[in-house]
Amino acid sequence: MQSFSQNSFVKNFGNNCEEIPLCIRQIGSNYFIAGYSNFNKLGRIHQAQILKLNSEGEIVSDYLFPFQPEGYTELTAIFPLNESEFLMVGGCKADLEPYAHIWILKVDTSLNILWDRKYMTNKSFVSNTYLAENNQGNILIGTTLATDVPNANNSLFFIEITKQGDSIRSQYIDIGSPTGMKIGSILYIDNQYKAFVGGFGEYVDYSSFCQILQLDTTLNLTKIRPIPNSHMFYLYAEKVNNDQYYITSMAYTPTNIFDVSITKFDVNENILASNHAGSIGEIPDYSAFVHCMTISNNNSIYTGGSARDNGNFYSCTENLWKVLMLSNYDSLLNCRWTYFYGSDTACYTMSTMDATSDGGCIIAGMFYTPERPEKMLDVVVIKVDSMGIITGPKKVRDFVKNAVLYPNPGSDYLMIQSGPQIAGAEFTLFNAPGCPALSAKLESSTQQIDTRMLTSGLYLWQIVYHGKIIEQGKWIKQ
Repeated sequence: MQSFSQNSFVKNFGNNCEEIPLCIRQIGSNYFIAGYSNFNKLGRIHQAQILKLNSEGEIVSDYLFPFQPEGYTELTAIFPLNESEFLMVGGCKADLEPYAHIWILKVDTSLNILWDRKYMTNKSFVSNTYLAENNQGNILIGTTLATDVPNANNSLFFIEITKQGDSIRSQYIDIGSPTGMKIGSILYIDNQYKAFVGGFGEYVDYSSFCQILQLDTTLNLTKIRPIPNSHMFYLYAEKVNNDQYYITSMAYTPTNIFDVSITKFDVNENILASNHAGSIGEIPDYSAFVHCMTISNNNSIYTGGSARDNGNFYSCTENLWKVLMLSNYDSLLNCRWTYFYGSDTACYTMSTMDATSDGGCIIAGMFYTPERPEKMLDVVVIKVDSMGIITGPKKVRDFVKNAVLYPNPGSDYLMIQSGPQIAGAEFTLFNAPGCPALSAKLESSTQQIDTRMLTSGLYLWQIVYHGKIIEQGKWIKQ
């Protein structure tokens, strides 16, 4: 990728339908988003869409695929070929056909479709697709196939293609749980494929939420291995080299319910390093549900997700506004910083991310605004620099938070969730007359403050770091 000076922005997009971004990639100096629009959040009629954004985050062109009344189109992966062309991969089903296709398109950066290929599967739905390039320069596509609800019956499907879209070989795998089989990522490493999946727990020696299917270069299943370290939902893997890789996912930790966790493994799944970011207690943090990790370089790894996530795209709890969470780690998985992005007027859910050529990161997701009568989802895209910062007008800068406070209103306690970049900061609550009512030093990334001794009412709070107020707001004691 060509390099350009660091920039940052926050952009919102949306119209009268539900819009969900599933992949974002930088190609040249532009950003491309693959996803779909949905006219009915309870249905599965998806209409694929491509957006092209310039370096300032403005939409310069878009392409909406024709509507299929009894079918769907969905694009979930982008594979850059060069500075002007890329492949897009997803699934589609025509109006009168019984089964879905794996759908591959070659597109140029002006959003002209140069060609497309379709390969029929044996089920009605293709969910998120994941890609891995092998030593021959061919691409393995892995996806979850499903029948229609309520009799959901899943299987996995793998197809190896050339970069011209020609099929080389394919393989179905259906020996796992019919309702639990799901793929989360693929790597080509150590001259084999590793598919990171769920639904194959009965084939491993000990209980693990997710498993690894090891496939040889002819796509034969050679081994099923457990994934250590409690990795589970919304898993994504990235290769460091031919000997090591990272996994990021939601994971259960002894002191935290669900965190966005990252682990570094060797090819035999020995743990080399691990860390996590998230909220303590009963508040779960979800990793981004399609791509939750991206590698800028060997010493800069980004993980992302949604903090204080209630697991529902279409609801907000006013004392627990859902925000986006982005962390940056070094090669030893020491966390440099964790920032939160959001507001008190909407709930945000992260879906995908990509490292950018300037060392920063671009993330995409959805936001839900309770006041909107149609109660649908719009798109939010955020570009940050290598320090996680968004520059620009104050309103935009206020979208970035070093720390978030919840529940609000609260009663017996409040939680302060922050990043290591402000360790040692001073937190203070002020009563109505402006006198300090409570203070504490932030000694951990998630800290619980006992507020039982405070009387009910409105309090102002602030966090001071190195003599500067970096966060402030209001808190209500019920």
